[in-house]
Amino acid sequence: MSALSRSVNTARSLPRSTLASTSRLSIRNYATPSSVKNDGQQMMFGGPPPKRKEDGAVLKTYTGKGYPFIPSLRHVVYPYHPHLHKGGPLRELTIPLRRKGGRNNTGRIVNRHIGGGHKRRLRMVDFHRVQGGQHDVIRIEYDPGRSAHIALIKKRTSTSSTSGKSLTPNLIEEIEEALSEENRNTPKSLEAVKAGFSYIVAPEGLRKGDVVISYRKGIPQSLINEFDNTSSSSSEESKLSNNLEDDKVGATDTPEMRRALGLLRTITLKSGNVLPLFLIPPGTQVHNLSLTTDGKMQLCRSAGTFAQIVSHQSETGKSIGGSDVLTMGGGFDENGNRLPKKGYVLVKMQSGEVRKLDPGCVATIGVVSNKEHQSRSLGKAGRSRWLGKRPHVRGVAMNAVDHPHGGGRGKQKGNKHPRSIYGLLQHVRTRRPKDKDGNKSVVTERPRGKQTAAKH
Repeated sequence: MSALSRSVNTARSLPRSTLASTSRLSIRNYATPSSVKNDGQQMMFGGPPPKRKEDGAVLKTYTGKGYPFIPSLRHVVYPYHPHLHKGGPLRELTIPLRRKGGRNNTGRIVNRHIGGGHKRRLRMVDFHRVQGGQHDVIRIEYDPGRSAHIALIKKRTSTSSTSGKSLTPNLIEEIEEALSEENRNTPKSLEAVKAGFSYIVAPEGLRKGDVVISYRKGIPQSLINEFDNTSSSSSEESKLSNNLEDDKVGATDTPEMRRALGLLRTITLKSGNVLPLFLIPPGTQVHNLSLTTDGKMQLCRSAGTFAQIVSHQSETGKSIGGSDVLTMGGGFDENGNRLPKKGYVLVKMQSGEVRKLDPGCVATIGVVSNKEHQSRSLGKAGRSRWLGKRPHVRGVAMNAVDHPHGGGRGKQKGNKHPRSIYGLLQHVRTRRPKDKDGNKSVVTERPRGKQTAAKH
């Protein structure tokens, strides 16, 4: 006991710093440092976060440090695109939007839930793309009148200041300065507009400085000399086959023609280019499809939408492949005369509907930009009012004098069939359909209702 008491007294007499140092030393002797280095863990906890690509879209929220904690910003989610133009549009390519609040010429409301909103100007977008040649992309802009982005393009001509060459960054800055708000309605701005500016729907991935070409009038003879899809058959081929018509393309499914077609598709199949459907291979994603040979492009124009080329078929329904697609016709010749079509092209929409279109109809290569549009959240009712949308009121919440579902006690509509505010029953046609047997161009209708797996 005397030895134990002496050791305890000795430990009590030591200073606290000595005890702390000895305890740390004892712990370090038992610890075994790891020789494996985890660079990912060091980057996650100790190093800076990985850099984001400035080119892609970011779903931006307005909460956290630097933002006020208020209800109007709590649920807001907006896609942020760094490549968009920060200024306004080219005013010479816009027209004012006159609002009528959903009323007709007599002042009656014919379109409900419309009214108010921020003042806008309509952008005049080119949905025909008839002008051929190379067009340089000046900038990508936001359009309040549509969900997709638009691109300001300029035709490259020999008479312009570009002299047929690609636009340099300095030249693009000079053009943007001429189109700025400060130089509006000045000779400098008007001269820039006359140089061939226009707006198009921007496909995904299109950026400032890119080049887009429209082949709606046909493939230029200078691009490829093996064949010309708008001219008549050559004299040598007419000697070999006297049955060829004058307006038929002199092309056969030979290895040489297949290589020529592959070369043509390699050059022309780029995002933003316009091509006739018979030159686009199956499986290609396209947008801005025209329903007629000389009409404007009407299908797949919203943000993130696209269609897919399924196959090329003859008049008898037989699939066409290789360079035989050049004999489908359907376009225009050099004199502007329509060539007879010999088949059609099957196109599948995102809804699952399959349509058959003329081979001379055109489409733009790629997917429509701003696919993040569906991920946005307005966050409050006021932003809907800024967009020109008025509130929707349920019929059961109204009085009996205002709606067929109104009145009564409790949340019920009196065992009535669903109908509109004007008394029209739901799912009942109010007009005779234009086509008695349905749309003739629809091969397979889109799936409707709940889809179940097939039982084997």
